[in-house]
Amino acid sequence: MASEENFMRAPARSPKRTVYTEAMEIFDRAADLIGLDKRVRLELEEPDYEHIFYVTTKLKDRLVPLSAQDSKAFSDLSVTQVRNPEGLELLADGKIILNGRALLGSDVAIRRGHLRLPDGGVYQLVPGESQRFKAYRVQHNQARGPYKGGIRYHREVSLDLFKALAAEMTWKTAISEVPFGGGKGGIQIDPRQYGKEELENITLRFMYKLKNLIGPNIDIPAPDVGTNGEIMALMYRQYSDGERERHHLRGIVTGKDVRIGGSEGRAKATGQGVAFCVEDYYADRGESVKGKTFLLQGFGNVGSHGAAILSNMGARLLAVNDADGTIFNGDGIDVAALTAYVQDPKNLKRSVLGFPGAQRIEKKDLWDIQADILFPAALGGEITADVAERLKVKLIAEGANGPTTPEADRVLLKRGIDLIPDIIANAGGVTVSYYEWIQNKRMERWSEAEVDQRLERAMKRNYRIIRDISRNQPRKTEMHDSRAYCIGKTVDPRCAAMILALKRIEAHYLLEGFSQ
Repeated sequence: MASEENFMRAPARSPKRTVYTEAMEIFDRAADLIGLDKRVRLELEEPDYEHIFYVTTKLKDRLVPLSAQDSKAFSDLSVTQVRNPEGLELLADGKIILNGRALLGSDVAIRRGHLRLPDGGVYQLVPGESQRFKAYRVQHNQARGPYKGGIRYHREVSLDLFKALAAEMTWKTAISEVPFGGGKGGIQIDPRQYGKEELENITLRFMYKLKNLIGPNIDIPAPDVGTNGEIMALMYRQYSDGERERHHLRGIVTGKDVRIGGSEGRAKATGQGVAFCVEDYYADRGESVKGKTFLLQGFGNVGSHGAAILSNMGARLLAVNDADGTIFNGDGIDVAALTAYVQDPKNLKRSVLGFPGAQRIEKKDLWDIQADILFPAALGGEITADVAERLKVKLIAEGANGPTTPEADRVLLKRGIDLIPDIIANAGGVTVSYYEWIQNKRMERWSEAEVDQRLERAMKRNYRIIRDISRNQPRKTEMHDSRAYCIGKTVDPRCAAMILALKRIEAHYLLEGFSQ
């Protein structure tokens, strides 16, 4: 039997390698290089708060398609004549949601819970049941301001992942010079498997549970993978519902539609920020984006907007990969046509697969295509050491969070492939989120031109400081001053970005002290 002393002792820190420990490797390296104050280091090594909770909702009735083999048992089943086809909501997985009284007044022929629709398919009617979803909110650090970070709806999320993403937001907001800290959260769910009304109910219940943890001056969510402006609108409504001064609460979320307090330029901001960094990378070399070729992974908000902006700058998109497939056209892919194809309501998966302006290839072949730029804008950990060994590009501009593993970083460095790290490259989103928050606070509205101008200056100024740190080239120009951040030796760009973040965060602790 364990002694009382052993029973009460906290377990030793686990040496297990996780998504979070992997993401913190660069933190440890940069902290060692600058001699980060020990107490500050302890404050930053783990999140302030880690919240796990559950949300429940009642799902709607569904029609689940039968396989061709199973449908044979119902070969003589009459077709149900649907009088209200708008009540049938088709999902990406082939199931159909019955909204309202979708079959009311229809000539329904049903046998053992099965019916045949006019499309010829046989479906099983599955009554809606209550379902529980696991939800998270990690609040990493607030030394510089309120926690700030996205809401992700995805089937592959975990506490460890959100810890890594929340920490990255702490670094990113410091690099961007916006007065926020870092947070991240979401729900373990595949949103493509649920109807619009179901997602609304799930979101409202999520915010109901989240409400006592956040606020416009405490923790400010934004869109991330699987969420968008519509989800943010629902979250705002639930948070502010019944409040006497609800319009002063509009800054509780950013990434809203411009018609309800969102900022011009916010939807494209992350992709725009990547493009500004790429533009400045080539300007520093005396070159232009025009004529350059690029590969894109992920065609969501970041990838689609970034691709459109780079294309408008004169770059040529050769290949795109998303969760459902990969396409290639050596002559260049028409980004506007691809966007229209993906956004077509008939394209339920919102996938690039099947786009007529390109041919289908395997995902593994994407990494072998020769191009100037790789623009990863999907999920983390996609560029492994094996992938890095195969790449035939000169520059990686990270639109996604953590797309490159530490092992891959070492390979890229060895091979001389340049990198624009995620914590600067994709910082455009949180930067314009700050602009949106300010506009909400002041009850103002800025033009898209004003937002873009501010964003360009912020992105390029901080990217130039990172380049100077990397090269150990302290200097002051009209745009930036890197003298306080260079450490007397050259470092790789990712480490340089982390050094900038840590020096800015450390200053708050050392100058303000610690509350007791």
